[in-house]
Amino acid sequence: MKKFVSNKHSKLQKNLPFSYFSTNLYLDFSAYVFDRNGEHLVVWQDILYPNEFPCIFMPKKKENWTRCSVALATKEDIETIEKENIEILVNKPVGNEFFYSTENFINPKGSFKNRVKQFVSNYEYLLIYNCDKKRIIEFYNFWKSQRKHENITFEESEAFFNFCLNNLDKYDIKQVYVEVKNKIVGLAWGSNFPGSNNWIGLHLKVNYQHKGLSRFLHHERAKIFEKYKEFSLCTEVYDKGIDKYKEELGPIYKKAYYYLLTGEKKD
Repeated sequence: MKKFVSNKHSKLQKNLPFSYFSTNLYLDFSAYVFDRNGEHLVVWQDILYPNEFPCIFMPKKKENWTRCSVALATKEDIETIEKENIEILVNKPVGNEFFYSTENFINPKGSFKNRVKQFVSNYEYLLIYNCDKKRIIEFYNFWKSQRKHENITFEESEAFFNFCLNNLDKYDIKQVYVEVKNKIVGLAWGSNFPGSNNWIGLHLKVNYQHKGLSRFLHHERAKIFEKYKEFSLCTEVYDKGIDKYKEELGPIYKKAYYYLLTGEKKD
């Protein structure tokens, strides 16, 4: 098994579906590659069971559908396995990935629009698109201190934030920061999805005391990607509060994922 390296494994990345988890940035952070039955499988280390390395998405070859674990299987994948008469040992929901229209964020309506206006009317702010690393870390530590709880994926999320921070230029991560009274109060990062008309919303962090700031940052970040049609904001990462928040942002569709473990082909 070898570490995934996007400039070496670009063909593998192109064969994966559009997702937050299949962008070259995230794959370089988390993925590995190994060969099975003549197919290069893209896998990652399971958060709950570190000794397991499930495929991130469904393998292409039928030979790899038996005795296989998939971290992000879809309903269609499960139906395909059932049609092939392959035993399903585990079929467990793991969450939904949320997809949005860029245009809807550039020209928001309803409560989204009202919250953007709320921030604009209540604060004197400055938008900046590049920031000193020391200031970013200082703000991130403040943001972290606001949190009242941590979910099971927080450590991974923090590690990914630091990975992005150390590779802003390498992956051409687009950045927008909001400054109020000479202090950073929010940041939002994004990255285009290679070979497509889509993009990925990466980290968005705000000072919770500034009302409407998160919607305002979503709005301003979308402007940077105005030429791109749609984007992903990842899943709810096992957090009901995040699930509600992402629903309120008005997804154009969601993709349900399941952890899938298969056995042998039935007689």
